[in-house]
Amino acid sequence: MTSLRPNGIIPGGALSYSLTLLLTCFGMFAQSQVPINPIVPKALYLIETEQMKKALADLEQAIGANPTDAALHYYLGYAFLKANERSRALAAFEKGIQTNDKELLNYAGKGWVSLLEGKVDDARLQFEKAGVAKSRNAEVLKAVAEAYLIDNKYSVDAMTVLNRAKSAASSDPEVQLLFGDAYLLQNNGGLSVTSYERAATLRPTMAKPYYKIGLVYERSKNNELALENFTKATTIDPRYTLAYKELGEVYYLMNNAEKALKAYEMYLSLTEKPEAGQLQLAFILSLGKDYKRANEVFKKIADAPDVKVVTLRFYANSLYEAGDFTKSREVFEKYFSKAKPEDLVAKDFEDYGKALLKLKQDSLGVIALQKSLSINPEQQEILQLVGDTYFKNKKFPQAIEAYKKLMSKRKDPKSLDFFSIGRSYYFNNQFVEADSAFSKLISMQPEMTVGYIWEANTKAQMDPESEQGLAKPYFEKVLEKGSTNPEKNKKDLINAYKYLAYYSYLKKDYTTAKSNYEKWLTLAPGDKDAQDALDILNKPAPQQPQPKK
Repeated sequence: MTSLRPNGIIPGGALSYSLTLLLTCFGMFAQSQVPINPIVPKALYLIETEQMKKALADLEQAIGANPTDAALHYYLGYAFLKANERSRALAAFEKGIQTNDKELLNYAGKGWVSLLEGKVDDARLQFEKAGVAKSRNAEVLKAVAEAYLIDNKYSVDAMTVLNRAKSAASSDPEVQLLFGDAYLLQNNGGLSVTSYERAATLRPTMAKPYYKIGLVYERSKNNELALENFTKATTIDPRYTLAYKELGEVYYLMNNAEKALKAYEMYLSLTEKPEAGQLQLAFILSLGKDYKRANEVFKKIADAPDVKVVTLRFYANSLYEAGDFTKSREVFEKYFSKAKPEDLVAKDFEDYGKALLKLKQDSLGVIALQKSLSINPEQQEILQLVGDTYFKNKKFPQAIEAYKKLMSKRKDPKSLDFFSIGRSYYFNNQFVEADSAFSKLISMQPEMTVGYIWEANTKAQMDPESEQGLAKPYFEKVLEKGSTNPEKNKKDLINAYKYLAYYSYLKKDYTTAKSNYEKWLTLAPGDKDAQDALDILNKPAPQQPQPKK
């Protein structure tokens, strides 16, 4: 029993729930002219809000207290149908007929079971026994109509019965809800929403119409209107379980992890079967980058013998994001062993390959990344990663091919592309090609030293004795650009001074050579090579030996 607060006001949620049950019970009695056990609307609400065990317990208790009320057996069978326990539902309907064969609801229930089993003729016979053709009992008519709504091919039959129910109970919102379900089954979302809105008008305290309107908008991907109606359902009834579930689903699709998690946790706190929602909870936690908690949830699901392959896919990815690369690899390999080859997608091999690279298993990682590219050759990030991995492992010809493919995929290659392929050419001793790449890099990034230093190094390789001075103008550019931040560019500046000092010595410009060695020594105090060169230059001519290059 609901307790009263000190001021005598019933809490809002309890008031809404109690009022809904009271109005439902009164409406069912008023329209059908058949006394309805007050436990029935409560049980129907519990079924509707995923509290099946409580519903079944209440109905069984009510039957024990009212053994001659055959209608209770129908509602017990109805609950079993909603729980997908067809044989128990049929037993309940037959028990109801044995108790009182004048209670027509149980024939409607038996017809429903026959429809589910594909026995259409027997179903229609049972509906005739229920008096569907002449009955003005709204409860019986609604029961038959709902049975017909198991498949669109019976939707016209459902409409015919619902029109009779409407004549018998014009102010019953449940009739309008069933009309909405029938229209939706026929893919007529507009008329479906209209029917649900009529139900809401007939009973403004009922959350169900707004929940169903939200489902129509969710189905049509109108997320804003879906959220509006699901929220309205929870405002009317703060314990309306399914509305929170759908709020979580829609926010998830909108990538709003915070609101999705809040709504879905509310759903899980209300539903009687939270285990069924654990997978979606894990997805939402992953979306919010709470990988540690997501993995705790995924693990419980993934350890089940009948785990779905999609669970393994997302679990492996979540483990990777959490930095557990060893476990990620293990789950990925379990996933690959269970998934159908045609169901594998490029991202599966991408994430698996990245996990292998993190484990320093570069060869296997590249093989996986190549599989990803075989499914989707347009992945520029993966081509970059493949090229970089080959380069790191000094497989320069393979790196060159990967970078070429990457550049062919871009409308306009980036400066990074020319840097990457230029270095690969350089270390593969393809200096002409490297020269071309670094020239392009300089034209794209003229204010950065990186292009000049690599072009200078390349020119130096093309002029190994430094006689032509091919690298000189580029090392001079390194000094020009790098001197603005000497600490950051110290290494490049030292290399430039080293080359220019030696080149000046070859050209017998000892003054310039000495100046460059001194600047080198300023950047690297105590450097033996620089000091030795200066010592040689400071000796009286002509005994000067050649400084180190």
